[in-house]
Amino acid sequence: MILEKEYTVTSNQTALNMGSGTLEVLATPSGLAMAENTCMLLSDSLTTDEETTVGTEINFKHIKASKVDAVIKVVAEIMKHEGKKVSFTFEMFDNDVLVGKGNHTRYIVNTSEFLSHIK
Repeated sequence: MILEKEYTVTSNQTALNMGSGTLEVLATPSGLAMAENTCMLLSDSLTTDEETTVGTEINFKHIKASKVDAVIKVVAEIMKHEGKKVSFTFEMFDNDVLVGKGNHTRYIVNTSEFLSHIK
């Protein structure tokens, strides 16, 4: 299964604004959030109304910078679904240029049971 989603880089998502750098380019944490969101949306088809997925691991290589107002296309794919564990790969593009890539792991959990453990 594959999902493509587009995001427009805002000034709130820059390295300068997020404190992860000094330039007005897409911050790595913002790129990570775009990738994780796309994977999460893709995993929705695997859950019931009582379930959700939670991210547990992400590996991200940020290859090139993107300016404010750039349209970032994230392409996520489910590579493996074993029981509650779902593994993804993803790539990020700015005008068809690869700007990031990585992999991500999510687990399917029962929402109420998961939240009951949080104090």
